[in-house]
Amino acid sequence: MSAVQQQAMRAAVLKALMDEVRKAYDAARAEADNSLVELNGELGVTTIEVRLPGYGAAVAQVTLTEPKTGFVVDEGKFVDWCRLEHPTEVQTTVPAPVDTVRPAFRKALLSRMRVERDGTVVDGETGRVLDFVEVAEPPPPSTTLTFKKGGREEVAAAYRDGRLALPELLALPAAEQE
Repeated sequence: MSAVQQQAMRAAVLKALMDEVRKAYDAARAEADNSLVELNGELGVTTIEVRLPGYGAAVAQVTLTEPKTGFVVDEGKFVDWCRLEHPTEVQTTVPAPVDTVRPAFRKALLSRMRVERDGTVVDGETGRVLDFVEVAEPPPPSTTLTFKKGGREEVAAAYRDGRLALPELLALPAAEQE
């Protein structure tokens, strides 16, 4: 086998393995995320530390992040409201004349919104009802996986010295029989 064939073969094998590792990672991550969400619901746990066999310190952590309430803004009604309440905050863009709310004012107003108990959205500064805004369903909780300092290196060392068995971790599917 020539050098270029050897290099191409190595690249093809690593690409195929990388694709399989991605699938295994996605499945393992979904399992861990779902378990952490359940644990949070039962016991209020928001972070778990990740430890490796034969290594006392945590190499990573998985943290649950609670989604923030989202809002849906009816842009046409927002511009109309600003024309009445804050006319200097409406700008017209060209070539096709389009009225929009100045981005700085939009950001300031939306950052101070408050949701009342009845679900009404109000300006947190003035208490005025903002009928052009609705509360959106928050997305499901999500997680972040963060490696501790030296965590990635410890995972590599655990692989090299045999503490991690990649076949079990990857659980690659058996070949289909023809």
